[in-house]
Amino acid sequence: MTRASHIIPGFVAVVAALAIQLCLSVAQAEPYPAKPVRIVIPYPISGPTDIRGTSRMSRSYRLMAPNAPPAISDALARTVAHAIRGDAQQPVLLERRPGGGTTRGTISVARSAADGHTLLLASNATMVINPHYLHGVEYDPVRDFVLVAPLVTMPFVLMVNSSHTADDAGGLMAWLKVRPGEINYGSSGEGSTGHLAGELFRRITRVNIVHVSYNSGVAALNGLATRQVSFMFAALPLTLMYFPSEHFRPLAITSATRSTRLPDLPTMAESGLPGCEIEGWYGLFAPVASPSVATAWLRERIAAAIAQPAISAQLVSLGLEPATMSLERFATRIHTETDKWAPVLRASRMPFKSGDS
Repeated sequence: MTRASHIIPGFVAVVAALAIQLCLSVAQAEPYPAKPVRIVIPYPISGPTDIRGTSRMSRSYRLMAPNAPPAISDALARTVAHAIRGDAQQPVLLERRPGGGTTRGTISVARSAADGHTLLLASNATMVINPHYLHGVEYDPVRDFVLVAPLVTMPFVLMVNSSHTADDAGGLMAWLKVRPGEINYGSSGEGSTGHLAGELFRRITRVNIVHVSYNSGVAALNGLATRQVSFMFAALPLTLMYFPSEHFRPLAITSATRSTRLPDLPTMAESGLPGCEIEGWYGLFAPVASPSVATAWLRERIAAAIAQPAISAQLVSLGLEPATMSLERFATRIHTETDKWAPVLRASRMPFKSGDS
């Protein structure tokens, strides 16, 4: 074999490598987004994240809110869409896909192409609660998704009927201890954050209470007003619709710090119950292995949008707190909450029956 025959294969290999590198560089230089961006909203209209629906209330309901705020899921999805559209030439499509306690829409995103053009608006219910509370969930938050951007957090408010004698969370605990198994508390549904808050309260205070599940936060508040239940943990955006009210009153808030909207309301820790802290939260997620250039592009614009005073003030007016923490810190929070709540959720989950979906 001649010397040239040794050189030519090596030369061809080098040229091929350079060609591959050039193709990769061109592909990486392709602007994002290259096609329409789809944001999947896995929540139903008038579901847990849709505070509207008061117009659908029957005459049996005593609570009416003539000026209900917009749906949380809609408000957040539109905020994200507006941030993306600002610099993009491609449209942003909002697709509401409810079902299975948010699992239907979530699974559809997990199975989508990981190209950064299909995104999921998700809460702690989807990423922390459902995988450990519902049976047969077909997605894994860690395996199937990557966090694109934190959006907001949402505290809950400990509420009692206005006729109740307790003045604070400690007083309610003392009242419950002498009535083991006799007192009901309500929530917007099995496995909801309000239900989880009640379970946390029960474990910390060691009181014997009975959970009553309603099909919405509005229905649970009506149950509180009509004394079907004695207390509940209600999402702050929901409670703001009815303050002040002759039917119930707030005792404490479940966040680590006081709320911007209700600065006079003490935290659970300030009320003598340290550790009884729980918040809902919302974030934007993408299928795992989505291009880092796409997720970074999205994160930069969404963070800038949420930081704008007008948008931040709008979110606060809804009872939400803009998430200002770093991506790494928020991701750590998700993992920490999963480790904390998984045992509680598995112990509290409904019995599985053959044929359940």
